[in-house]
Amino acid sequence: MKLLLFTIFVFFSTSLFANKVDVTYAGFAVSAEYKDIDKSAYFTNKIIEKKGNIIDKSLIDITKNLLLENLTINYGLIDSKNSKIAMSVFLDQEIVEEFQLSEIDCKKINISDCYIYRINNYYQIIFFDFEKMTFLHAIPFDGLYVSDPSKKLDEKGKIKIFEEFYKNGKWLKPPELEQTEYRAYTDILPQLKLKYFYDNYLGVNPSIDGFKINMSKVENLLPDNISNNIHLLKRQIANFFLGEIALKHNVSIVPYYEGVGIGQKLKAKYADRSEVFELTLPEPTHFIDFNLRGFVKKKFKEDSNIKNLTWWVYGVGIDLRIYQPELQKEYLNISMTKANFKKIPDVMKLTKKNEFVNLYQLTYGPLAVEFSNILKSDFKNKKDREWLKKITKGQTQVEQIENMQNLLNKLKIE
Repeated sequence: MKLLLFTIFVFFSTSLFANKVDVTYAGFAVSAEYKDIDKSAYFTNKIIEKKGNIIDKSLIDITKNLLLENLTINYGLIDSKNSKIAMSVFLDQEIVEEFQLSEIDCKKINISDCYIYRINNYYQIIFFDFEKMTFLHAIPFDGLYVSDPSKKLDEKGKIKIFEEFYKNGKWLKPPELEQTEYRAYTDILPQLKLKYFYDNYLGVNPSIDGFKINMSKVENLLPDNISNNIHLLKRQIANFFLGEIALKHNVSIVPYYEGVGIGQKLKAKYADRSEVFELTLPEPTHFIDFNLRGFVKKKFKEDSNIKNLTWWVYGVGIDLRIYQPELQKEYLNISMTKANFKKIPDVMKLTKKNEFVNLYQLTYGPLAVEFSNILKSDFKNKKDREWLKKITKGQTQVEQIENMQNLLNKLKIE
């Protein structure tokens, strides 16, 4: 009996090990050409230039301590004898906010003029065939850091915040006080599934009509660095939605890099190398068309209990069309409107960058999460039916969502 149990244990252990996919760690990279780095990765690039390898070091240290269910990661030189698949972590976009605190708050810490800084970063775990330099799979994750109150920081001070953020591995872990749904590297990688070949990909229609924006309805709420580089806004919105679908439904997606991935080539710069390399992206087999109808910020009311506190409403309108161009088959055509409230002290003067972060954290960020969740619903509960009616203003029926669910089941990675 003991021999039988031992044999069964060895059999299952070997089977589980055999099912793991071998991957070689290739390094941290910034997904941008040199001309784009100052717009989407300014401070991270400063860390790379100044400190070299602290980002890779923290990434490797954290990853080595994770119990991976489906992957075996090698950390030596990339060698086809060890693995045909390489893994990199790409910085997709960074946004740094500066908040000036009230005089009362500053007095508590004995600083006459004080600020807090918030890092809002977005990353992709990218897997690729390093012999052919072809993309295989991507999963997004978030990086968030909120500084302690301090005096106003110059560029050197902000760089120090980024050093702390990267050096201690905080960018890879869920923040302790974050209340919203959060995509942490340490939560995602242990359960991630990977294949050597993919037949189907979901991604944005690569033509010029793949992502439309009504600029007259959004430009007043965009900071200059975004309005002058509108591909950064497209990239963020598209990858929010694609990323949530990839995470919740185990579907292969092609990350969206319009304006950077020209000609189906994703360009990136590794942290420990000076040259830019190219990764060939597949054309999606199933397309999503995006239409950003507009942003809204309006005063709602003054708080009835707290003096000098105002309720503001932020809103977004987004249309999605999901279809298979080869078969001319449409799975879902949905028009969504999402609004949310935020209480803001009258003394707080928000910059356009603060307003932009409020927008995506209150509107299309949670909308991407809710939309992905609704695609898993059986609509037996009243809450999901009410969400669909409210968000689409009664224009989308349960049967249309079920049609999309059938597609996701078809695309699912087993």
